[in-house]
Amino acid sequence: MLSARNANEREPVKNRIRYYRRQMGLTQTDLAKRLGTTAATVSRLETDGIKISVDWLAPLAKIFQVQLTDLIDEPSPERIEMLGDLSANGAVTAPKRTSEAGFLLRVPATVPVAVQVKQDIGRYNAGALLIADRLSGDDFKQAFDQDCLVGLRGGKIFLRRLIQSPKNGARFGLVPLEPGVETKYVAQLAWCAPIVMSVMYF
Repeated sequence: MLSARNANEREPVKNRIRYYRRQMGLTQTDLAKRLGTTAATVSRLETDGIKISVDWLAPLAKIFQVQLTDLIDEPSPERIEMLGDLSANGAVTAPKRTSEAGFLLRVPATVPVAVQVKQDIGRYNAGALLIADRLSGDDFKQAFDQDCLVGLRGGKIFLRRLIQSPKNGARFGLVPLEPGVETKYVAQLAWCAPIVMSVMYF
């Protein structure tokens, strides 16, 4: 019961629990298991205006790898979620510290996410910050023939060129930007985000 955790309660605010849960590809049941509670409780926690104690917000922030205040702030197109570091094989590893989980920058994206390039890959040089616009499932077709960050079931993230799959049963082709790696064909993506900006610091 939510009433059992009534210490350090905040005033009613609009929260972003549902937003971050969906960003991670988790169902309410998945999140409930990580919190040690029920899906019904998660559903209530996601309700805007409900009072949520720090006892709930702290473990949620740890699961989502964000700062506690990110869970109660209004979404902003100037705040970019930092997904992690991009290696030479196109795989993305999560940020090591919570403080690296986001930053502010005006970008041409509705739901911006970013990765830091650690080694040269394709046309992107080491040190570049790649910013992408995360799309909903209905909009994936807009990303065909573009370099994209793609989220797969299970939480893995890669940088790939997204193409329409010629194979039966597979909707998407994920073409590596580096030579010698086989194109992967999948029926579903958890999410995808076409690259919209590359920022290079000197």
